[in-house]
Amino acid sequence: MNKHVEKAMEIRNETPMVNNCAQTILRAYADELGITGDMAAKLSANFGGGMKCGSTCGAITGGLMVLGALGVENPYVINQFRRRIADNHNGMTDCADLLKANAQKGGIKKVHCDGMIREAIELIDELVKSE
Repeated sequence: MNKHVEKAMEIRNETPMVNNCAQTILRAYADELGITGDMAAKLSANFGGGMKCGSTCGAITGGLMVLGALGVENPYVINQFRRRIADNHNGMTDCADLLKANAQKGGIKKVHCDGMIREAIELIDELVKSE
């Protein structure tokens, strides 16, 4: 398994679960970024739950933060990140829409969000390698 995914799932399975999707992703890369897990959690705290208002998914915003911190700023690559996630979810990128669609299928929120985190991390690592 991908080392970043493993770290993220460790974070998501902490009890109590206190990290949102963006925090989980940024914390999974914290050591490589030269920041503490606590600083990563603070920097990304307001991006979970779609920036706390159901807007862009925290896995996406967390991924964009990591890509930027790793020096990936090419607009084509950044757009590819967002577009590929949207393509995997019927064009949806907003937390509220993604969670509603998941609920309509009878899905469990944590399982859905963990999947979004995995998807974002795998894509981050793929894009970083290609840069």
